Amino acid sequence: MIYKNPVLFVIGNSLSVMIEKMSSLLGQNVQIVFVGTEEEELKQYTSGKKLIVNEGIRDFYIDESILYLNQTEFDNLEKAITYLISGTKNLFVLFSLSDPLSLAITPILAQSAGRSKCDPSFIGVNMNNYNPHEEKIANENINYFLKNRYRFYLIEKEENNFSLQANEEKSNSELLDEIINSLVKNLKQAESKN
Repeated sequence: MIYKNPVLFVIGNSLSVMIEKMSSLLGQNVQIVFVGTEEEELKQYTSGKKLIVNEGIRDFYIDESILYLNQTEFDNLEKAITYLISGTKNLFVLFSLSDPLSLAITPILAQSAGRSKCDPSFIGVNMNNYNPHEEKIANENINYFLKNRYRFYLIEKEENNFSLQANEEKSNSELLDEIINSLVKNLKQAESKN
């Protein structure tokens, strides 16, 4: 089998903005998929494909072009995700821990990766500035990955710095290291501007 390039799913608007800005650092061989619920919001990202999911996680389609001319529709979200990751060996998923959309999408990504026999790495970002409902979502996200033993990296804001925790030793993926390092650098820059 000929493997496709690595796939990076980015769930949520704030992280999508950062990845869009640093997409050139990731190289042309990385396929980026921006996941969100607002079609207009997703149109601003030009460096990858878009997976539009409504709030009920029932209706969605994949955008193959910036102009939304060539839409592929699927009867369920799992088939759409399987289509996007088919043939790849490396899947990276970047999401905010407190985002309800990530809680709905990441388990489907994990299960699809298992069936597609690709190697998934999940990167959760915790900014520690959310309400009790968002805190519950963040805890459920963390528990899901730890309970199911998926490779999980947690980037967490602690006071004026960011820490990285992982449920495995050292990664062998240079791309994963590049994603994490670039993201932390962008998070620090965003914090210093505030």
